[in-house]
Amino acid sequence: MFLVENGAIHFSQPDPDFLSLPTPSERHMSITSNALSDVPSELIIKSRIKYGSRWSACQGLMAEYSKSTSVHGLRYIFEVHRPFYEKFYWIVLMLISFYFAVSLMWDTYLKWLDSPVILGFDETLVPVSKIPFPTITICPEIKMNRDEEFDFTKVAEKIEAEIEEYESFKNSANLTDEELQKFVATLQICESEVLDKFSPYMPKDMPVDVPQTLVDLALVPNTTLPFCRWNGRYYFCHYLFKYVLTDEGICYQFNGLHPRDIYRDPNYLSYSDSTEIDYNNYYDTELPRYQDVTGNWSLNDGYINQGFNAYPQRSVLSSARNGLFAFLMGFEHNFDYTCRTFKQGYKVFLNSPDSVPLTTGNYILVSHNDDILVSVLPQYVTSTENLHQFGPEKRQCYFNDERYLRYFKSYSQSNCQTECLANFTINKCGCAKFWMPKPLDVPTCGLAEVSCYNQAEIEMNLIISNQTKQKTVDPSVAIMCDCIPACNSLDYNFEISRSYFDFEKTVLAQRDEYEHDDGRGARLSVYFKETQFTAIKRTVMYGITTLIANCGGIFGLFMGISSLSLIEFIYFFSVRLCSNLRKRSLIKKKILQQEVDIGDE
Repeated sequence: MFLVENGAIHFSQPDPDFLSLPTPSERHMSITSNALSDVPSELIIKSRIKYGSRWSACQGLMAEYSKSTSVHGLRYIFEVHRPFYEKFYWIVLMLISFYFAVSLMWDTYLKWLDSPVILGFDETLVPVSKIPFPTITICPEIKMNRDEEFDFTKVAEKIEAEIEEYESFKNSANLTDEELQKFVATLQICESEVLDKFSPYMPKDMPVDVPQTLVDLALVPNTTLPFCRWNGRYYFCHYLFKYVLTDEGICYQFNGLHPRDIYRDPNYLSYSDSTEIDYNNYYDTELPRYQDVTGNWSLNDGYINQGFNAYPQRSVLSSARNGLFAFLMGFEHNFDYTCRTFKQGYKVFLNSPDSVPLTTGNYILVSHNDDILVSVLPQYVTSTENLHQFGPEKRQCYFNDERYLRYFKSYSQSNCQTECLANFTINKCGCAKFWMPKPLDVPTCGLAEVSCYNQAEIEMNLIISNQTKQKTVDPSVAIMCDCIPACNSLDYNFEISRSYFDFEKTVLAQRDEYEHDDGRGARLSVYFKETQFTAIKRTVMYGITTLIANCGGIFGLFMGISSLSLIEFIYFFSVRLCSNLRKRSLIKKKILQQEVDIGDE
């Protein structure tokens, strides 16, 4: 309302009724008329909402929202008296800002979608006493004692002579059935060229219990391992080592779990092992015993209620004196160059106690007259529980409760690979190789199936290799068995120091003569390099909370939008909109009533 005072024009706040009920002739006038250019924008906004057309009311509501919201620049676009070029300027800036905000949020989302998990070093050092000492599997190239009733080389020479003479084998040398059974069983652990040379001529229907025959032929641990030292104490090695059947044949294993603790059913193995370590009577009677073994161990939970004398065994200190030392002994008259050709010595494998050793993996070759020092560096990977929110495909690992193995109690990559090969061999050949776990009703492969199970392993590796290559191009390709690592895993890396060990001179330095002139000794020491190590921790890099926080931060930085801004938007265009519609309806009724009253007059 305009007032003239002393020749000057003043503007005063109009009475609310001034704009509340326009007359019928005024009702259709434009609310955006230039006549209102000096009217406060708040009054114009309210007038538009109450009395304007639907489009004008929407403009008024947006203008009211823009004056209240925290969104950057929005108020300048919907201000009533703002020039068009300023509005255009702010529209361009807001669109640019919105573009960058959405781009950065999209990049954050893709990062969360593709790689939500990160591997990093744990914040604290882990003492080696928290993890078990590695399971050590020693596989000698000497598979049997040639002094006794069966000599593989001599039997092979007789069979070879007959094959060369008659181009077939009819047992003209009168070999006993027992000798032939032992020869056929031993063939399966010989070099492939030896196997290919003799297998076509051997009787295919001869019943042979390959696993048990190999166990019966194997040298007792005291022959190959005369004495050992563990944690600073000396023992006869048969107190520490037990038989284990691998692709290399019979091997000797230290600190491995008993089959009943690895397999769901020990009968899945094709042989019976009479060697069982009594951990409660682990030490010589002259020495004071440690406390009895109590509690249990698992890779997920660690040692529970166990003392120093634990199962599986663990070491507290580093250095070679506090690890495992084994003296390895072989005699030249037992060297068998027919079966194992030029390789003589020992293969040593390190693995976690809850897994089976893979002879196709890394190993340490200990030759005769070698002194080998193996310093172990644990590779311990743990995962946080909140990783369960992501699928195995995203985190690239399995928790133990997510992947069921038919033969094994716990999941590990090596156990999965072993089971995969066993199942593939059974499906292809109808039998399992002598060292593989298998159902009770599945037979052990004989000599007739040797080419089949060898081809099965090659074929399986080729399939997995091709599928892995295809997956790099097409992520939807499924890989057979899908043996990705376990989320909680324990492996052992190692460093090797090698020197020459003259066994004969060492013995003669302690005594006047040495009666075993064909003896060849070797020394093996395995120990932790440090008393503490750095573990690897798999954690969530981008969880749902982090994703929301990052996207909210980006939107707040570029647009000034927060969670309350969204609530405010919902409020304005729901609760406030309904309230305004109600007011408009009441005003419309009053106007109609006013028109009726005027008409009556």
